[in-house]
Amino acid sequence: MKQLIWLFSLVFCAGVAAQEAPEWPTQDGVVTVIWQQPEEYADVRTGSGLQSRYQNHVFATLGKELQKSVTPLLQEGQQARFVVTDLDLAGDVRPSFGAASSDIRIVKSIYPPRIKFSYSIVGPDGQVVALGEEDLRDMGFDSRPATRHQNEALRYEIRMLDEWVRRHLAKTLDAEG
Repeated sequence: MKQLIWLFSLVFCAGVAAQEAPEWPTQDGVVTVIWQQPEEYADVRTGSGLQSRYQNHVFATLGKELQKSVTPLLQEGQQARFVVTDLDLAGDVRPSFGAASSDIRIVKSIYPPRIKFSYSIVGPDGQVVALGEEDLRDMGFDSRPATRHQNEALRYEIRMLDEWVRRHLAKTLDAEG
């Protein structure tokens, strides 16, 4: 009987916890970043520590960088929305086979960073100013000189996003404005 009560409690608690969990992590503001179905991303794995904490760090860092680089490009009243559908961090997590207590991320040119997202820029009147889908991959990420983010753990991903904003989005918004 105790086993039956315990099993019922476990199933009930799991159902309640699943209902209370947020659908996707989001960063709101003039530039909104939605990390859609992150459990299906190619690679946002940590080598050590809690996976959920690492994912939150990755999403917060990249989302804030995107917000910081896009916000100055927007005219008053415009809003941007990014929906990230896949992320593959530079490198690959490999087991350390006892050399360390955790796995390690090996960064080599054969593991470039990649991010897939859709975006829209909407004017104050609700009209779409810019719209698109991107599948960014930086094949030469490890062969360029250091940037202002050289000491950041996500420097390759930040640089890839910054370059896309500068080379593509800024030109698109200039042409529209």
